[in-house]
Amino acid sequence: MAAVDREAQRAGHGTGLALLLCLVAGCRDAASDGGDDGPMSLSTTSGAGEASTGDVYEPSEDATDQCDLAPVVGAGRHHGTLRGNAPELGGACGLGGPDAFFRLAVPRRSDVWLQGYGVGFVPRVGVLPYTCTTDWTHRTLACTEGVGTWLLDVAAGSSLVVSVGVDEDDPVLDGAPPSDGADPLKFALDVRLRNVLEPGDACEPAGIGRCGSGSACLPAPTDDPEAGPGPSVCTTLLGDTCQTAVPVALDTGVTVLEIDPATPQTDAHVHSCGGARSRERVLRLELPHAGAHALEIRTDHAEVGLALRAPGCLPEDERNCVDRDTPPAVLVAQVSGSVAWLFVELPAEADEPDAGGSSGGSSGGDDPGEEAPIVVEVERSEPPAGPP
Repeated sequence: MAAVDREAQRAGHGTGLALLLCLVAGCRDAASDGGDDGPMSLSTTSGAGEASTGDVYEPSEDATDQCDLAPVVGAGRHHGTLRGNAPELGGACGLGGPDAFFRLAVPRRSDVWLQGYGVGFVPRVGVLPYTCTTDWTHRTLACTEGVGTWLLDVAAGSSLVVSVGVDEDDPVLDGAPPSDGADPLKFALDVRLRNVLEPGDACEPAGIGRCGSGSACLPAPTDDPEAGPGPSVCTTLLGDTCQTAVPVALDTGVTVLEIDPATPQTDAHVHSCGGARSRERVLRLELPHAGAHALEIRTDHAEVGLALRAPGCLPEDERNCVDRDTPPAVLVAQVSGSVAWLFVELPAEADEPDAGGSSGGSSGGDDPGEEAPIVVEVERSEPPAGPP
């Protein structure tokens, strides 16, 4: 969930008011046409009406103050006003104040970018899955104010409720409608879609989209070694997700693991400490029985982080986490069951730029074997017996 300091937003609001007026009321992009002040076509607003994959949508109906009657929109710039609106769903993000609504239709598997602009205020944008509900506590997909936000890997056919609002005590609500010029309570919502590609899909040029979680854009192998690599396609990566985790059999004592830091990996998981946007290797620790186990996992390699989940691989199964900024990394945990999941965050210098966010899609680095391996020791023992 993206968030910014509200006072900082308002402090910077005055300098951006002219830009916001252009975004909402409509004017040319001075940088692209020499500063002509003529009217602007909403469907070609400096690229804001285009998805990164080339979709162009005509302007939709304005936002409504009733969620059930919200107009269906896609990629593009969409408009509305908070003038006369009441907080039907408790305000955007459930934080009070008037709100207005769009229903965003996602036609294919996509990353979705949303950003709101207000004429005389900084809009708050909240997103719910499908249903008009006041249960923002459990249903919020995103809540942002003053900055845009990505919703990553939204399924094809999804229908999202987008609420735009402002604080109930914002001074802009006290003003009367202007006799001329743009109403300060008008706003615009920019929507962009970026394709999320399946394994085997072509992934070049970059504008096609990004490879989905657990895969990377790599040259396809060919049968003829002299012919060179084939065209780049999204390729499933070993050890990138829990589904493709590398199995490691543990017994009592120390098991030494070596990880090649140049092996292509993405970052498909989020942990409670560090490692955001960092590639990671996922290992499936196979334990000798389904009882209790004491684990100590350590590495002295610089900038390596560790996280452990058991008995499942969901975020709530996390048993411990060690930030990679505090070497040497030592993770200690007691787990029960016959399997645990170890995540090794790779060093920052091995990271590749990833326009697809934390859900994967990086190109993966140089050929394996050029760097010294990362050594991780996993020591398993029987935990001490409890009091009789």
